[in-house]
Amino acid sequence: MSQQVIAVFGDIHSNLEALTAVLADMEAQSVTQRVCLGDIVGYAASPAKCLAMVRSLNCPIVQGNHDEAAGAETPLTGMRDLAKAGIEFSRKKLAPEERTFLKELPRVEKVAGCLFVHASLHNPGEWGYITDAPDAAEHFEQQGVNVCFCGHTHQPRVWSRSDSERPVGRNGQGTITLDRHSRYLINVGSVGQPRDLNADACYVIYDADNNTVEFRRVKYDVTKARRKISRAKLPKFLGQRLALGR
Repeated sequence: MSQQVIAVFGDIHSNLEALTAVLADMEAQSVTQRVCLGDIVGYAASPAKCLAMVRSLNCPIVQGNHDEAAGAETPLTGMRDLAKAGIEFSRKKLAPEERTFLKELPRVEKVAGCLFVHASLHNPGEWGYITDAPDAAEHFEQQGVNVCFCGHTHQPRVWSRSDSERPVGRNGQGTITLDRHSRYLINVGSVGQPRDLNADACYVIYDADNNTVEFRRVKYDVTKARRKISRAKLPKFLGQRLALGR
């Protein structure tokens, strides 16, 4: 049986420099499969190039909330100004076919016996954030497999649950061996806009045979990414936050 080594990444948010660095890192890790957890676009300055790069991988992709918004025609009411600016920019830069592609992405995928979702399996299209044990418990009620991967919060995290016990969360870092008798929700962090006070891009490698998850941090050219955001006349803070990891 062939070894299954899956790179799981998401929340790229139009950051081409971060995405390029992460994909290069994957190439050195003997990855056999890739899965993208969505939010390819929004916030930064290279939505079309990032989308083209992800599509060229021919890997499963699930829809994120920014992907949905960029693909739609509906008014961006109720959205924060920073997010709204990134979506409006993405809508202008993406071709009609690209926006249709984003709009039609599935919200949940299953690969190698694992589930992949951008936010929560509890009403995936409502884009709920999993930030505490009650949020995780709602998610686990819908998770019928041992391992699920998500993004959305931009913070690497591991949630575990044994039987009917309350979910337990811990920060995602290093390599973690999973207990085959527990269920896990792995938040893979963010490629293009980390928010855990670490500016390095983040993704995970799941070794299905050895049942391990490795959180990988990858340095990239933050200065170049910030410069492109400035030249695109996007809000200044969208560039500043890249250096702050928040």
